[in-house]
Amino acid sequence: MTGTSSTRSLPEVTVTLDVEDLRPDQSLQEAALPERVVEMTNRVLDLFGEYGVRASVYVVGELAERRPELVRRAASEGHEIGLHSWSHVPIPTRTPETFAEECRRGRALLQDLSGQEVTGYRAPMMSLVPAAAWAIPVIAEAGFTYSSSVLPGPSPLFGWPGLPRQPFRWLNGPIEFPCPLVRMPGIDLPYLGGTYLRLLPSFVRRHGLRRSTSDEALWAYCHPWEFDPDEDFHPHEHIGMLASRVAWLRRSRMERQVRRLLADPLAGPLGEVASGLVASDAPLPVVDPTASTTAGRVARWADGRLRDR
Repeated sequence: MTGTSSTRSLPEVTVTLDVEDLRPDQSLQEAALPERVVEMTNRVLDLFGEYGVRASVYVVGELAERRPELVRRAASEGHEIGLHSWSHVPIPTRTPETFAEECRRGRALLQDLSGQEVTGYRAPMMSLVPAAAWAIPVIAEAGFTYSSSVLPGPSPLFGWPGLPRQPFRWLNGPIEFPCPLVRMPGIDLPYLGGTYLRLLPSFVRRHGLRRSTSDEALWAYCHPWEFDPDEDFHPHEHIGMLASRVAWLRRSRMERQVRRLLADPLAGPLGEVASGLVASDAPLPVVDPTASTTAGRVARWADGRLRDR
């Protein structure tokens, strides 16, 4: 948690890593793209080790099943393990029944590999949106006590405008840690997210941190592929060609930007933050996911705009 002052030191930020393999279905290709996720994940874990970081590492279940050594290494080095869904597809593409089975399956696998109780869930692409409100009680029923799966503002991919910017509790669901946003002229930016770390100057991140408030829980996120400027281009499913092109921009800059982040004050994993909130009996806003939220003109225009472009 943070305080506000124009002169205060930077607040603490939790570091998170989403471990996923975004290559297209290899069975449909004559020449399969080489697997790079193991090398790049190990590179990021090496970087975390260099700075003594304890991160929250959310792993796609099918990748954990194929490459269990990644989960074992991250857990052995003190990182929290969470589930990044069973496969890297938006929640609304799943049926409730399939989603429930995959949450249970993924959590059980990660607990077996890590030796930890897995309490955290993160949706692919922040795809916990109003169309997927049915997933919230399912996440809780699968045993997850917190989620970090929503972008509480307009988004060209997936967003849920109108949600609180501080941690809140879903009605009949888990604690939610919304993606941190900063207000810039005419737009809210998830300034601690991978794309924005790569593309924006560092002063935007520091501006966002200094503008943060004492009731926010701040977390940054990145992906192993963002550290890989040598990967051949291929479209990412579910986000469209334009957003896929953006995913390749300035990857050579990513490690340098993350090193700057890691040199700033850091918080522990989100699971520990959630446990602290529960232990302190801190009052949290309660949000009914079935209640309508007000979306302004910009939010309506931006919503999902790049998913099919």
